[in-house]
Amino acid sequence: MSGAGDREADGGDRIEGDHIEIAALDLLLGQGTPAEQDELRARIGAEPRLALEMADTVTLLEKFRELRVEPSPTFAARLADVVARAGRRRHRAPPRRVGPGWIAAAAAVATFAGLFHWDPLARRSPRTIADELALAAAPGPSSVKSAARVEPVARVAPAAAWEPSIAEMRRWLTQEPSQRLCEALEVGLRPADDPLSRWLEPCNVLARLRLDHERYATAAVRQQALRAGGGLVAADARVQTLVDQIAAELAVTLSSKTAVPDLGAMTMALRALVAAGPGNGVRSGALELGGEWLAAQLPAQTGSGLLTALAALVEVAAVNGAHADQVAYHGERLVHEVLSADGQNWGRQRPELLSPHVPAATIGDGGRLLRLLPGFGVEVDRCALVRQLLLGQLRERADRKDDGPEVVAAMVFGSADLLAPSERDEMEMQLRRWHPARLAPDFVTVHQLAWSLEPGRPGFTRMQRDLRQLAVLSEPQPLRDRAAFCLCLATNYAAFRGSPGDVTGD
Repeated sequence: MSGAGDREADGGDRIEGDHIEIAALDLLLGQGTPAEQDELRARIGAEPRLALEMADTVTLLEKFRELRVEPSPTFAARLADVVARAGRRRHRAPPRRVGPGWIAAAAAVATFAGLFHWDPLARRSPRTIADELALAAAPGPSSVKSAARVEPVARVAPAAAWEPSIAEMRRWLTQEPSQRLCEALEVGLRPADDPLSRWLEPCNVLARLRLDHERYATAAVRQQALRAGGGLVAADARVQTLVDQIAAELAVTLSSKTAVPDLGAMTMALRALVAAGPGNGVRSGALELGGEWLAAQLPAQTGSGLLTALAALVEVAAVNGAHADQVAYHGERLVHEVLSADGQNWGRQRPELLSPHVPAATIGDGGRLLRLLPGFGVEVDRCALVRQLLLGQLRERADRKDDGPEVVAAMVFGSADLLAPSERDEMEMQLRRWHPARLAPDFVTVHQLAWSLEPGRPGFTRMQRDLRQLAVLSEPQPLRDRAAFCLCLATNYAAFRGSPGDVTGD
């Protein structure tokens, strides 16, 4: 009985304490009657414990004075949408009635003008369906603007022309059979839950990428990002030294008339330059030279080569504004290669990007690339469909027990937003099976693994500890691996652009 009495007494003390805290807030905010305020002041003066609680309440309110809440990137667009809907629904004055004589006169004038313009009795050659498709595939204004710099490529046909391709894809996937790709196709064809957000998000991500690239020109800002995430602050100095060396090597290679640059190495090096932030003139010059070289390679690339080149050029275009036309033009071509059905594509075999021999890291890069391409004007629904198909291909590999770090990291790196919460939790739990330092020298996989665990997700703190161990390794000699190593060390300020500064661990 005594225990029950003690619990009741403790409960009574907690209730009384809650009332006192509420009364203290009323006193600080000037609420309540004068008699109640005088009574509370007397109690605070007589009891030291209440005085301490009052001081804590004052501190809490002072912290609230400094609290600022920034609107989300979609706030302005959503507000504009609300205003537009309100404008459409507001009461309008009824239209003025027009006499029947005026209506007849207007109809006669419209009929005469239409007959004069179209002249249905004139002789003209019949237009075939092929002519209609040729007109639909004619280059638009953006194509004409890009044609001066790139070779002509067939534009993507309108939505109606894609329906036979979708039917052919369903037929092929049913015969193969491929359960994962069948599911991915149907999910990708569903209408978006939030079409406005799907369209705005790529533009916002590109804007944040450019702003963060400029912001991280300051060493103190980069070091603060490393410190906030629990990373090794000294790693930034090593990143900057390595990137300066990579920039000098790029400048020499691209200026040489005899050297034949490797596409994979060049793209990884350019991504390292973007991740490290703006630097000296050598670094900016190498970024410009590399962007020009990549843009010149695009017309000759298809499949995985085109994806690899675009994955780097999209970041270059985001930070310096160059080559946006080429990114849009060849981004449409990349989507067209996957979704168009002909005698070979979806007739005899899958598109190359959905075949099992493409590296998992390349497919992971494709997931991120297709998330950004709508920001350059590529049709958002088709980009979303191709992303689902790429994710379905990775799921096929995981179903075959090909669940090594390459496949799992590529799934989370490129398609985390497409995974169901339970599936993402499972994938991230699998990522914890591998330690980055033990995966060396496969720094491409380590890069995708490190960039997959965002701040606040389970395993993030452990990943920061593992990256500390990675920072003391000697850098690899091949350019591609060295650039990927830089991306790993720059994870905290290069991977999570636009994420909150405060991070939580496990």
